[in-house]
Amino acid sequence: MTVFWSLAAVMVMVALLFILPPLLRKRELSAVSRDELNTEVIRQQLAELDTDLAAGKLDKAQYGAARADLEQELLYDLATTGPAPRAARSGRWATLLIIPALPLCAVLLYQQLGSVELIDRLQQARSSQPPQQQQQSPSAASIDEMVAKLAERLQQQPDDLKGWVMLARSYTIMKRYSDAEAAYANALRLGGENANLLADYADATVMANGGRFNDQSGALLTQVLELDPGNLKGLWLAGHWKNQSGDYAAALDYWQQAAAKLPPGSEDAAVIAEQISSVQGKLGITAAPATTVAAATTDTGSTATTDSGSTATLSVSVSLDPQLTATAAAEDTVFIFARATQGPRMPLAIVRKQVKDLPVTVTLDDSMAMMPAMKLSNFEQVDIGARISKSGNAMPESGDLQGIVSPIATQTSETIQVTINSNVP
Repeated sequence: MTVFWSLAAVMVMVALLFILPPLLRKRELSAVSRDELNTEVIRQQLAELDTDLAAGKLDKAQYGAARADLEQELLYDLATTGPAPRAARSGRWATLLIIPALPLCAVLLYQQLGSVELIDRLQQARSSQPPQQQQQSPSAASIDEMVAKLAERLQQQPDDLKGWVMLARSYTIMKRYSDAEAAYANALRLGGENANLLADYADATVMANGGRFNDQSGALLTQVLELDPGNLKGLWLAGHWKNQSGDYAAALDYWQQAAAKLPPGSEDAAVIAEQISSVQGKLGITAAPATTVAAATTDTGSTATTDSGSTATLSVSVSLDPQLTATAAAEDTVFIFARATQGPRMPLAIVRKQVKDLPVTVTLDDSMAMMPAMKLSNFEQVDIGARISKSGNAMPESGDLQGIVSPIATQTSETIQVTINSNVP
């Protein structure tokens, strides 16, 4: 026992050596910096965005827009938040209390809790802790805590527009869509009527409703396009809204307008081209008239020529190699298309048929263009191809059958012969 108390006295003295010097010096106490909270929240949100982009949950347009919004949000908060108030204090007055109190408290605490069974009790308490709680990610707990503190602060300061926007976007990244919807509603209450914010609000409303559009999300999208008729996210969501409700003509119009604003040949352009092709199939047409598409402003590359009123019409005859007949079903989809030999890979014209229609001769012309700047007559040479897709997907997939003839002059009057005789790697 003597040895125990001797060791205890030494430990108390060591503890005092660590505690007393800081108390005897003047020190500054600072409030928790709001900049630190905002920076940490944005950092975690950017990490979530990177993860969603890599997993394919976000396309590049959504990722770029969300990242730009987060960066602007952080710059605004850092610019508008001043340094935390500081006050110089001395802890010398506390030394007189701590010197006798520390050993006294140690003795009293040991008398209350000291036991040879204490370690066993601690081990039992640790083993009874739920595994989920033991393995909780510190970073996840940290972001959850900061978002909770932000939500708590906004209850005390409900007129902070920027705060509500940050909270809404944080909830969206955390996939708490109902909470995000409520936060966006507060932002809108405070005057957040800008097209990008309303488009995000509509998106959160749809996700909170299980991916289904309702009257509220439809009204929000209508307001988005009234404020900014060319809002890319608004046009894309409006296309899904109309497609879901069965108004395929309106969906086609919205998606064609969105396609005209995307860089030709980009991944996003390819995705929306597939959506356009799908809704065209529902309408029973192979392409939308060029007059329904908004004028394209994006440069289509050096191979494009100026539109001087000339048109291009190509006659294409497609057949299937007899050696591949057994590998294609009669109901499989056949895509017959033309695309620029040098330039964007988006189809300039496309026709959908089935294997049972082969051999077949079709006409590709300017009326099948998805965008005014992306039509046959704007290019001197094109590739003519035919592809059999078992999935009916407009994007090539491994195992599809195809045939390509290249290059072909767009002003030729001869019928182009295409034989489907190879596999897509």
